[in-house]
Amino acid sequence: MNPKRFFFSFFIFCIIISVVAQKSNTVKSGTVALSTAEKMGYKRTNQYWGPGTYYCFAPGTPKVKMVNNRLTALRDLTGISREDFFTEINKQGFTEVPTKEVKKWFNENGSKDKKFYYSPDKSYILKPEIKDMYNSAKGNYMPYAASTMESYILVPVQDSLKVIEMAWQFLRDINDLKLVLSSFGSTFKKANPKIYPIDQAGSTGWSSMRAGTFVLLTENGKPKGYWQRNEDIIRRTIGKPEFKLIIQAAETDFWYGLRVQLQKEGYVLTYTVIAGTMKDLEPGSNWTQKHKEDAENMKTGEAMDKQAIELYKKAPLPPVLEDLNKLLHIK
Repeated sequence: MNPKRFFFSFFIFCIIISVVAQKSNTVKSGTVALSTAEKMGYKRTNQYWGPGTYYCFAPGTPKVKMVNNRLTALRDLTGISREDFFTEINKQGFTEVPTKEVKKWFNENGSKDKKFYYSPDKSYILKPEIKDMYNSAKGNYMPYAASTMESYILVPVQDSLKVIEMAWQFLRDINDLKLVLSSFGSTFKKANPKIYPIDQAGSTGWSSMRAGTFVLLTENGKPKGYWQRNEDIIRRTIGKPEFKLIIQAAETDFWYGLRVQLQKEGYVLTYTVIAGTMKDLEPGSNWTQKHKEDAENMKTGEAMDKQAIELYKKAPLPPVLEDLNKLLHIK
């Protein structure tokens, strides 16, 4: 089954799934700095790149192009031809990571055909995925596109507070981008949903984030249910063996993710942006129709937010819906 369709089918049938439906503000180009892609003007040099094939942000447009953050910097590198991608990262100052420096924590399967690149300031390592675009082939020429970008950051074990702040900055970034919060969850080695206390965060949708996570704790030897802030649960469990936090979000043409994993080297933070229209396009279909379907799925997801709050009110243990800006530390 198409993973993105499955995600939105789950979205429809899970009653606590929700999204904060926010209208994008109209932004004038003269008032906000342009993103990298806008500076590039979406101009592509490859003769096989254009209408009817695949190119940056075609056929749709990101909801908020003018937002500048870590995610849009990665997003701006997707959806372009292989040749244009390497031209662009060279122009921006990326340099290839020597093979001997490719550590296990950002090359999990030890693949020898993957190329990694230092960011210009060496604050992170970039791993691109170049995909063959078989539906765009013309004659004997097979075009290739940059479809997925991953960046890796290693944070020392003792800097767990910095990791929490980076995770919450990711949440603020996807909130700025008006994205669907598809899932938020954390676990660690001894986390067990059948044993009290259940120290796991698990939310789906922005309204669920506002409510927190339902947890079971023991009180006077008896289990008792509570709603707790996800951040409180993360602060209580971060640093435990094999701690893992995964946050995922989506819009019509792009998927976004952050994975935080505690390993012996430290906390490994992996940021991912996937050009979804290209990533899972099925043979025989075309991106124009695919985008229309995804746009309808987004409308369904946004409508669920309004329904979720009413469903919460009728729940056996209704949670307290707190202000999202407060939870994300937005002043």
